[in-house]
Amino acid sequence: MKIKKALAVLGASAAMALGFGGVMAPSAQAHSPVGGDAGYTQTDLRTGTMRAGAAFALPGGSSVSPPAAAASLRCWDPYLAGRTFAVSCSGTAWRVFVDCTNNTRYVTPVLSGAKRVAASCPLGTSAVRGGAFGR
Repeated sequence: MKIKKALAVLGASAAMALGFGGVMAPSAQAHSPVGGDAGYTQTDLRTGTMRAGAAFALPGGSSVSPPAAAASLRCWDPYLAGRTFAVSCSGTAWRVFVDCTNNTRYVTPVLSGAKRVAASCPLGTSAVRGGAFGR
């Protein structure tokens, strides 16, 4: 368990260096969608409105370097555990991605505003890393 936590902290540090995050978030902030497919939930940080949907696979899979985030995209509180990567971000047009142990990268549709997003890998896989990109 200590190794898993150390890897999560290391992943968060790497995400900070790439402009994807800040400190670790409590696990209560991450919500996994129900079902066996990759999916996501988003919670509007101003209104509290929550929505869920399907995440889709990006061509090239998880071996491709994550896209860069613009300076205008602000993200904080990354969380990585089990099937889920969660992060809070604020921007005008951005996406959250999660790389899974099936060598596939799943992304959300384009989001805008300030939201807490949890992207989840399909059943039987685990999240390896995640992040956000856009502006």
